[in-house]
Amino acid sequence: MKSDIPLFDLTPAIGPGSRSEEDTLSYMPMPKEMHTFELPRLPESDEIADAPEVLALLGQVQDALDEYRPGMPSRMLPLDPVGERGCALLYQVLGEGEVALQIGGDIRVRAQETVLAGLWWIQQVGADGHVARQWLEVADLPELVRRKAFADSAVPEVIESDLPSDIVNAAPVLVELFDVARAHRTTPLEPAHVINLSLLPFTPQDHAFLTEQLGRGIVTILSRGYGNCRIGSTAVPAVWRVQYFNSTDQLILDTLEVTDVPQVACAAREDLEDSAERLREMREVLA
Repeated sequence: MKSDIPLFDLTPAIGPGSRSEEDTLSYMPMPKEMHTFELPRLPESDEIADAPEVLALLGQVQDALDEYRPGMPSRMLPLDPVGERGCALLYQVLGEGEVALQIGGDIRVRAQETVLAGLWWIQQVGADGHVARQWLEVADLPELVRRKAFADSAVPEVIESDLPSDIVNAAPVLVELFDVARAHRTTPLEPAHVINLSLLPFTPQDHAFLTEQLGRGIVTILSRGYGNCRIGSTAVPAVWRVQYFNSTDQLILDTLEVTDVPQVACAAREDLEDSAERLREMREVLA
């Protein structure tokens, strides 16, 4: 098994107003294949029979999925006991799901959701780029996302004298975002406060100024289905950029959300219950 998990491309998406149009002939790309659930190719019976530790770990995952509900503490299962060969078999069983994420900062983490929604394969990466440790985690979203996304951040102030003269609507949006973010730190919002930038008359200067003022955070999440949803934390506590792209990679919805974590990034209770049932069926085949 390779030491890394194949992740989706998490390079920054191009936002509205950030690229110039060239007078060149271009063709509309064809729609991409929609990602749907596909049962992984399970190992042969003799392969899995030689790795009882893998079956034992899958039993622990089953118990965790049966018990877990969104809002509960996540359940972490270290992969050290199964060894490299066991990890290879486990990765073959669990496959890759629709969501990938990475966390920067002092602890560099990358995670890939498996084909079982709510079950994550997570790796902590050292400064040399090698995997320091890895584990499975049962959660609607890995715990480190909530813990690390906005650690030690502060909500800034909008100073009128610093506002550029060529912006139109970015200033009132910033004032609203910062006011709501401060209120959220006192009383968490439910549901999220959402500003739909796609509906606002924003100039390229507005987009550039807004992006500069919000900054980039350390969490990036990419969910793929029929098209992609890209979610990024900003440098402002509780403020997230959520962008939806269609199957031809065209930006169709651009929003800012004030919340702990955008709900679109989290596995729902129904997804977790379905994952528990799928794993039960897979284990019956492997037994």
